[in-house]
Amino acid sequence: MKHRRARAKQCDLKGLTPESWLCVDCHVNTAPGFPTRIEMERTYNGAALRLEKPTISVQVNEHCEVYIVRDPVWKAAGMEPMGGCLCIPCLEKRLGRILKRKDFDRRHPFNSWPGTARLIERRDG
Repeated sequence: MKHRRARAKQCDLKGLTPESWLCVDCHVNTAPGFPTRIEMERTYNGAALRLEKPTISVQVNEHCEVYIVRDPVWKAAGMEPMGGCLCIPCLEKRLGRILKRKDFDRRHPFNSWPGTARLIERRDG
């Protein structure tokens, strides 16, 4: 009797995380040290095949611009949910104004992380 290894359901993070962390306008990496969506899926799927717990490492520091703004702000910038990333200057250029503290979703954990001086200035006031 042949034994078959049970195939785990493949992880699909499309729509749950950005395809990459590059700003869609200027291509600066807004999250150096973060894996892309495909890299994260490969990690999860590989761990599942080995019946291991997946581990994703990220580095959050003063070079990151990882944030969540309120849905109307993102939409006003012409962005779809999980439609890519924008660095702070490119988001402000699209909006035609400087970001304000109230533009950020205060409940989202990303908005308590370290970041660039300009992100922290806008986000924390």
